[in-house]
Amino acid sequence: MNPKPKVTLEDIADRVGVSVATVSQALSGKGRMSETTRARILQVVEALAYQPDQYAQNLARRNATQSGGKHLRRAKGRSVPPPGLMAFYDVPQLLEVLNLELQQREEEGYAVNGCREQVETLTRPTKQKVYRLYNDLLDAPVRSDFTYQEPETLADIHRARPEGPRATSTVITSAALFERIYGAWLGRVTGCVLGQPLQMGWSKNKIIQYLRLADSFPLMDYVPRLLPPPAGFEFKPGAAGHFRGEIDGAPDNDDTDHTILTLYLLETYGLDFTRADVATLWLTHLPYFGTHTAERTVYRNLVWNVHPDEAAVFVNPQREYGGARTRADVYGYVAPGKPELAAALAYKDATLSHTKNGVYSAMLMAAMLAWTYVTDDIEEIVRVGLSEIPGNCRLAEAVAAVLAAYRAGDDWELAYEQLLLNYGAYSPIHTLNNTAWVILALLYGDGHFDRTLGLAVACGMDTGSNAASVGSVMGALYTAARIPARWTAPLHDTLGTALAQFPATQISVLARRAATLAEKVLSDENSH
Repeated sequence: MNPKPKVTLEDIADRVGVSVATVSQALSGKGRMSETTRARILQVVEALAYQPDQYAQNLARRNATQSGGKHLRRAKGRSVPPPGLMAFYDVPQLLEVLNLELQQREEEGYAVNGCREQVETLTRPTKQKVYRLYNDLLDAPVRSDFTYQEPETLADIHRARPEGPRATSTVITSAALFERIYGAWLGRVTGCVLGQPLQMGWSKNKIIQYLRLADSFPLMDYVPRLLPPPAGFEFKPGAAGHFRGEIDGAPDNDDTDHTILTLYLLETYGLDFTRADVATLWLTHLPYFGTHTAERTVYRNLVWNVHPDEAAVFVNPQREYGGARTRADVYGYVAPGKPELAAALAYKDATLSHTKNGVYSAMLMAAMLAWTYVTDDIEEIVRVGLSEIPGNCRLAEAVAAVLAAYRAGDDWELAYEQLLLNYGAYSPIHTLNNTAWVILALLYGDGHFDRTLGLAVACGMDTGSNAASVGSVMGALYTAARIPARWTAPLHDTLGTALAQFPATQISVLARRAATLAEKVLSDENSH
């Protein structure tokens, strides 16, 4: 596998046929040049920097993979997959896992060049050769120039985080609490439905092109379906029921299934739930084919009796993808004004399947939602979220870059192009780029529900999950009563689910149940 280095200004200048200074000026919004030249530069930025990962897409499409082992064998301080794993993969599948792990280890700061050379020169690969290379990759040392600090225990994360409020006393009536949580649920479900048709791996430019063809950019309502679809804009069958005019209640979706399951987790086990409790509910209620990427890998690991405390690191090269962030919202709903508590709850859930920045993004999201009870200042909400994750991690750097672009007065598309240079080479479902798009949409949405959701979708990549996260924050700030009816009316207050033993239910009932938990948290605070 060839590495995916960051795109440089020189690369762009060479492709366009302009100077590096001109490219720099175009990306900063400054300089004197024709709009044609500026547009051409930005087109090349997207073309070079946006690189959907084929290995990740192949692995995500797998219907099933199998292996076994109760506890991971330890060697040189790290976990080693058992040789028996080879029996359950063919050689092309093993190569996919190896290449994904190679990319992931490089992103985590390991010196993998020697391993990459061996992979690239591998001839007539056999299972034994690939397995040996995989184990060699796990031995790669951390590069001396990798200066990020990305701890994995909650105690170490707390030591590495910046100053923050942690908690503030929150006084809110039962009615107001319900309205906020109901708004958050509605916003989350709305965003999930909105983003589903465009979750095609399309780039920002392609999404905007489609929406303009449909006379719907900027997007202020659900996505319209063009019939027949223009060439190159065909949709997946699963998009049915998510288009404007087709929505009759919210269809089931893995993102909202996890939200329902998290609510049930807290109702069943309380705030003291364990990682094993999360695993138990997954195996009891989640359909295997309703999981994806890291969640599907970990589900497989749990079925193979890998311990829940080790499932996230067992042959799981997608451990920093965005799934854990999409599971975090309820932890913020039930912790009004308590970002530290919300982040700690999200940590326990996220570490079943993710590590490092995959976990931090869940903590960030939960902490931000907890702070929506305190202020409607989006910048403050983002800063409080940052205060619960390590200050010198890659995710904190990405969020800070969005904040810097916003404060500099850059328009959203310019900010997007600048961010794409550093994060476009990551998988389209990675947590770094997609969380950056969530923060971008929240900041540049200027407090408007419609605009914020529209921006989350226009950024592309994991559109459904991103719009759901954005909708959750905006719904909490708006409250249910203020969300425009064109978004909520087609939902009929109904959310479908693919969870075993969980029928379709009313969104308002889910919100009421979450509000009951939040009231208990507030009551416990007042009793101490």
